[in-house]
Amino acid sequence: MKSRLGAVLIIGLLLAILSPNGFAHERNDGSYATIVDEAGNNVYMTGRLLQPGDQVLTENNRKYEVVRVEGDTAYAKLIEEVDLSLYYKEPEQGILAQFKGFLEPATARAEGSGKVAIYHTHSDESYVPTDGKESILGAGGIYKVGARFAKELESKGMNVAFSEAKHDPHDDMAYERSRRTALNLIKKEQPDAIFDIHRDAVPPQVYGGKIDGQDISKVQLVVGKYGPTGKQIEDYALQIKAASDKKHPGLVKGIFFAKGGDYNQDLHPRSMLLEVGAHTNDRESAEKGIALFADVIPTILGKSSAPTGPNAAGATNADGNAGLGSAAGGASGATKSIGWILGLLIVGGAAFLLLSTGGLKEAGAKLKNFASTEFANFLAPKSRKRRNDNEPSEQADRKDDK
Repeated sequence: MKSRLGAVLIIGLLLAILSPNGFAHERNDGSYATIVDEAGNNVYMTGRLLQPGDQVLTENNRKYEVVRVEGDTAYAKLIEEVDLSLYYKEPEQGILAQFKGFLEPATARAEGSGKVAIYHTHSDESYVPTDGKESILGAGGIYKVGARFAKELESKGMNVAFSEAKHDPHDDMAYERSRRTALNLIKKEQPDAIFDIHRDAVPPQVYGGKIDGQDISKVQLVVGKYGPTGKQIEDYALQIKAASDKKHPGLVKGIFFAKGGDYNQDLHPRSMLLEVGAHTNDRESAEKGIALFADVIPTILGKSSAPTGPNAAGATNADGNAGLGSAAGGASGATKSIGWILGLLIVGGAAFLLLSTGGLKEAGAKLKNFASTEFANFLAPKSRKRRNDNEPSEQADRKDDK
């Protein structure tokens, strides 16, 4: 009896581990799912395995939840229209930002390391038009997309740890294998953010787009809601899309919220799975898309996205940066803030003097009078005090002389 009970428990445990609730990853039947709304309109397409409870945020920020799945069609209801302005804060600039930064405690102004980690769970994923086939074990075209992402981030002053570890074969257990890679990156590099780069499996028009006159493949964010950090990662994804919509409208295709997914996002509060194009898009367009997406990351992580070069903060030569926080970056923010404040006081005082006297000549005369008379009078009491302090000893000396 006990042996039967043990066997049942083991089988149940295996089923729980291998069930979609444990993983909720891509479909492996070569097809894809279409999500339709209550009126039967197509609102989303994905190569991911769908189940009731999954949610999607479309490019125009309408959020749907899947209520049932029949074959390749998922039926969804509209939950809300998300106001992404609530997730985006315009970076403050100019004198006011300098002044506020000076007043804030040092702990509040402290930035992270400026480091980003990148890896690929599905190291075989490729782009058919460019790579010839959709899967190349251990050497997928996805690596070149990740490398382009790393290069673009570095050009913006970020430090990047790019892992080319292989996690084949392409199955649900690949996430268990890549978990060790993610853990090692987090432990060794202590990054501000970590990205797992993939590509989707849908028709080319789903991700195809044109931004700034160039053909690109769009980016999808994937959030696993199964783990303990699901809500935190969801808010993080909304912040990314809000910033992307400001910087490059239309670049982010949408966000997929997997009810049963985790994707190792429990390991880091800023962990994100990205899908850059589909296997039906060419790799060059995917590289262009991820290059534009790199523009968004410094804003999200609170870093400057100023171009590098010989005159840029932190630059040592024309080839690039010495890194964030380097001595070559010049004066600190606090020093610059003090300079701004002193400069404002001087300019303000000069303007007040000019307005109160009515002209440059009168202002000059008043300033001269202040320096020669009022400033001298300010110092005079000290001089008299020193003389008074010395009087007793002088009188004593005169008595001794007598």
